[in-house]
Amino acid sequence: MPPGAVPPGDPAPGAGSAEDADPVPSSPVTQARGSEQKPRRWGTASALLDDEEARRRLMAAAMRCILRSNTGRISMDEVAEEAGVSRATVYRYYRTREDLILGVMLSRLDKAMDSVVRSLDDPGNAARSIPDLILRPATLLLGNRVNEALFPQEARSLITPVELASEPVVEGVYRHISPLLKQWQEDGQLAADLDLWTTTRWLNLVSVTLLTPPWLEMPATEKRAFIDTYVVRALAAPAH
Repeated sequence: MPPGAVPPGDPAPGAGSAEDADPVPSSPVTQARGSEQKPRRWGTASALLDDEEARRRLMAAAMRCILRSNTGRISMDEVAEEAGVSRATVYRYYRTREDLILGVMLSRLDKAMDSVVRSLDDPGNAARSIPDLILRPATLLLGNRVNEALFPQEARSLITPVELASEPVVEGVYRHISPLLKQWQEDGQLAADLDLWTTTRWLNLVSVTLLTPPWLEMPATEKRAFIDTYVVRALAAPAH
């Protein structure tokens, strides 16, 4: 996932993991299967749930549906059944299926970008860190069950800026890397006239591009050489 991508290590289909168990808790429907007990519905007017908790439960239900069907083409009805709520409750928080899928993407983006920033070898050095900010989010897509279901390999050539370089995605990336960009700019490692929001958009777009053919098949060393030559040179001041 490009920046919109998430941590690696998901198990092979059919296997479980601590990572899956944490962000994707079992649903009322799942708990009730195999018995005559009906799931407890929490989406009623009297339910004591704040909006953030409701959205978290719906996104968790959506991720379970994605994992089960191995595709991002899930329906609002499926999510409602999995979450144990009415269809109207899902639409109360997400106007469209695309809004819900974007919510899933953004929740995983936060986790991915936090991991990327924390893993930088030399965060004080712009020239060394910029390639990692581009390459590591893209590599997090590979081998991750939810991400690969959302963006199957055969469809990656169709990935567009609307999907992975949209304003909410760029905002999510900017929230994580802006402290670094600001510090590099103050240190003179980035040009003073660079707009950091626009810089983030271009970094994200390069990361997205590397997920599509023919870039996807290019060796990692060649990708890094490309970034060093055409991105780092354009952004980072030469070392003195």
